[in-house]
Amino acid sequence: MYVIVNYHLQVVGAVDNGGDYKDIKLYNIDDDFTPILVDKKKFFFNGEECFFSSYNKKFVLANHQEAFPVEVNFCGENEFYLSINGGFVSSNTTSLFVQAFCGEWERFYLIDEENLRIIRSAFKNGFYIQGNNTYVSPEKLEYDHKCIKFDNYVFDLKSIVSAKKVGMNKLMLPREGLGLFIMELFNPLAYYSCFGSGEIIACMEESIYSLFTIGNFVGDILVITDQEKITFSEKLQPYLNRIHLQQANAYDFFDFTISRYMVYDLPIMDKYSPIMYIDCDIIINEDVNKIFHSAMGTDKVLFSEEFKVDTASPWFGGVHWYEAGQDYKLMDYGINSGIFLFKSIETAKELLFTVVQSMLHSQKVKLSREKGILETLDQPNLNYVLMAHFPNHFDVEILTQHVSHAANENFANIPLLGFAHFNGGLGNFGSRVDLMRKYVEYLQSNPKGDIEVVEKNYLSIS
Repeated sequence: MYVIVNYHLQVVGAVDNGGDYKDIKLYNIDDDFTPILVDKKKFFFNGEECFFSSYNKKFVLANHQEAFPVEVNFCGENEFYLSINGGFVSSNTTSLFVQAFCGEWERFYLIDEENLRIIRSAFKNGFYIQGNNTYVSPEKLEYDHKCIKFDNYVFDLKSIVSAKKVGMNKLMLPREGLGLFIMELFNPLAYYSCFGSGEIIACMEESIYSLFTIGNFVGDILVITDQEKITFSEKLQPYLNRIHLQQANAYDFFDFTISRYMVYDLPIMDKYSPIMYIDCDIIINEDVNKIFHSAMGTDKVLFSEEFKVDTASPWFGGVHWYEAGQDYKLMDYGINSGIFLFKSIETAKELLFTVVQSMLHSQKVKLSREKGILETLDQPNLNYVLMAHFPNHFDVEILTQHVSHAANENFANIPLLGFAHFNGGLGNFGSRVDLMRKYVEYLQSNPKGDIEVVEKNYLSIS
């Protein structure tokens, strides 16, 4: 799919490069524009259907069968001129296509839709410069009718048209003279795995609400669920345009826990970087955007320590270690599977796939899908996979300092690190959602200066 723009850097249409109907949204560089559905024969714009065809280097574009010819003068790859009976096709603020008389043809360009997606994301959330890992905030970006610029960099429309996508979320642009410039997408995603109804959904809502309101999260949310539809509470209504659902089947607890890893083939994952998985029982108690930025500087998957261990624990892959012949080094800590972060799905795909295969194999060997069989659960399999197969592909130092596990009703004792994991007891609360909701209310009613911050300690288990 290509997007037509004129020299004003304004989107004016789209052409399909050979495919089925496709629903896309077209934009100015930094503003929403009219949704368009397009194929080889039809344009849809401003809610009206227009007929579109070509013959003898002419396009036919009209909203009735008696289409008028549009002369086309192609002058190079992804570049052409249009003229209509002495006039030209252009755009203004009130309509998508207009005619105006002019002595010259107007120049138009074709920009790959995916390239435009990366550029638009740069204006929304900024981007990283590959090579020196420098973050460029959206506030630094400027553009006029001729070019995009920041600092000492200038990219005109020809440079943008000639850009090449590298991987899923990198764009390579030619610079004036020698040299190339590679921008790397910063478009964060947080995803949840939420199966069933009632309390688990209510817990997730509190987590998402805290992510937006307390964590100041700038990205989108993906919810993997067995529900066809989730009716979110009133307080999440302002954020619904940033929450996406992915339906998945679930038979039991095993399917629920394995779903957090089975995301490597979801097309939506390709559009985001970085990506974090968050358990439904986690509340965000501090701005988390700096944590997401930390993932952009490494290709390792980031996990957090939950406990120090001095022997092989079944909760952290100990049984796997014994049965696999003890031929790899046992870690002196246990990794919690309730939160992890990675730069892109490309960097984490092999690790996630291996965890899925280990869980499936464990389930077959133990001939059980029961929750009580620890070896089939996700956390023991995750720890086993990291120790045995990816010892150099993960990091615990970065994320551990931002997560507090086993959070409980003693709110003043929960450090403001970023993520409070309520995977412990309920105390005097009747349900986990009541506990989490009260903690969110506590955070909102207490300024940071009034909340006691305690030093984080680790527990040891055998």
